Amino acid sequence: MQHATWNAIESSSVAMSVYRSYRRLLPSSARALLRWLAMPRWNAAAALVRHRAANTVLSGPFRGMHLSLTPVSSRNLLGYLLGTQEIELHDVVRQVIARDYPRIINVGAADGYYAIGFLRQMPRTEVTAFEGALEHHAGLLRTAVLNGVCARFTLKGFCHPDDLGAELAELPGPTLVLADIEGGELDMLDLIKVPRLSSVDILVETHDAFVPNCTEKLKARFSGTHNVEQIVARPRSLADFPKAIIPELSKFMPRTAVELMNERRTGTQMWLYLTAKRQPEVEAVGVEEKSNSDRGNL
Repeated sequence: MQHATWNAIESSSVAMSVYRSYRRLLPSSARALLRWLAMPRWNAAAALVRHRAANTVLSGPFRGMHLSLTPVSSRNLLGYLLGTQEIELHDVVRQVIARDYPRIINVGAADGYYAIGFLRQMPRTEVTAFEGALEHHAGLLRTAVLNGVCARFTLKGFCHPDDLGAELAELPGPTLVLADIEGGELDMLDLIKVPRLSSVDILVETHDAFVPNCTEKLKARFSGTHNVEQIVARPRSLADFPKAIIPELSKFMPRTAVELMNERRTGTQMWLYLTAKRQPEVEAVGVEEKSNSDRGNL
């Protein structure tokens, strides 16, 4: 479904009621046929992308990663396959890879785009992924197997602040917390509930549309302990499309190619990359001990 169409449905309680009835009463095969009849151009383009991608990421820092998307993601979030999903974060993703964190904790792993993507690019890293929606679990585990990273991948269910705190207490070295939890970030990323957050790096998708002023509250909360980088979403353009891999769409259906990259956002999407101003205490102790040892050898 095109983003504008979905927005129109979402904005009307009557339309949403009709849509829910349509999904409840009609089998998936009938809905698929109706989608093709209503939007043949869109569905033909989407089918071409899925065929050409063959469940792998076509561009960007995770290019070549095998995916096992849920039916909803495969139908509506083709940016995962195109490699344009959250393209604004590509520079941050490369920074994360360069920093070579020993551990990443991914709260809200969904289809595993980041959890598995980082594991492929960071062969010395271990990832613990929390995902509360159990329907994602089979796909996450399958994606880990397809990419040969399951030995370094741990999957858990819903994450509470106490769970995050317990996970961080076991990690002695540099750690990245990656959070995308649909408005739950203010409760989860709490320095009082999880004090260890003061010394780990954090990449969080914020949801001001769900929790007003969430981004500014998090910036204020972490300004004393972290360097704060804010990333703001931008519209997609034809230049973002992997034209070398699917030239037919960019040449003959340029507007559809751009629309296929639409991420179905509500409002202006933002992210925060928070890098800790001090290293974990255990590392500081290690540095101090080494310094004392060096002085003793003089």
